[in-house]
Amino acid sequence: MDFKNWLLNEMPIRQFDLMGQWQPDAKRAYGYNKQDVGILTSPKGVQKIYRKWDKAPQTFDLYFVRNPKAYKFREEGAKDSQWVKENLGVDIQPREDAITIVFTQNFGADKVPMTAWILAHRLGHATRREWIFEEVLTNKLIKNFRDLLQNVYGIQKTGEWYQGDNPKYLSALATALGTMKSAKSGNLTNFGEFQHELVAQYITTGSIKFNPLPNRLMVQKRYAWGRDVSSYVRAKLSDEDMQDANDYVKHMAEQYFYNISDIMDSLVGYMFVM
Repeated sequence: MDFKNWLLNEMPIRQFDLMGQWQPDAKRAYGYNKQDVGILTSPKGVQKIYRKWDKAPQTFDLYFVRNPKAYKFREEGAKDSQWVKENLGVDIQPREDAITIVFTQNFGADKVPMTAWILAHRLGHATRREWIFEEVLTNKLIKNFRDLLQNVYGIQKTGEWYQGDNPKYLSALATALGTMKSAKSGNLTNFGEFQHELVAQYITTGSIKFNPLPNRLMVQKRYAWGRDVSSYVRAKLSDEDMQDANDYVKHMAEQYFYNISDIMDSLVGYMFVM
């Protein structure tokens, strides 16, 4: 028995195919830079992606298409094999027991290499148009976080979640609670990206974890003449009530894990174009 191939076949990533112009002398980038190509064509880089995804309970077939047609498409969502063949120029048949993801390029607001985390993050982007994604993750995140802002910090729910001052506070709370690298480093782009970071955390760590609520929530980080003049809002709760609020945050993290599990389970058998 070829133990290495058996082991890889038993892992969540079952298929990992490069399609199109991936040869070393390819003249055009078609949406992938040298660092992306280096990761995706390196046995060590690919094995690292396999290992980072090994806690995901679902099976994934991943395809990376690099050609003049594919890189023009981005976050297309669920597509069938006929659409993929006509628009991307490749023949991919999704299997009933796996989530099939077709990556067409690596463009984004922040250019980052195609690490295992970014692939998982962009899995969220590829599937975000599905009704179940919005219903059991996006909407719940908005409601839970706005309730925390109001009940813990006294910030009223005014306007839609994507308008007015609320995004500032929602992003601040996501940065405070998030345990992933983007939150820890203060580089969480916006609150809308937080849901995709949770998907990435689910895929690569097999869990969702939140930090405790801070007694002072930093809303805006600023320095003037070497002094910290950041803006904060203080929690309005007693120590006992704050503990109850943190117990609720732990429950939220557990619930999001199961919500994302439900989302991923519902996507099995479908193909998504990222």
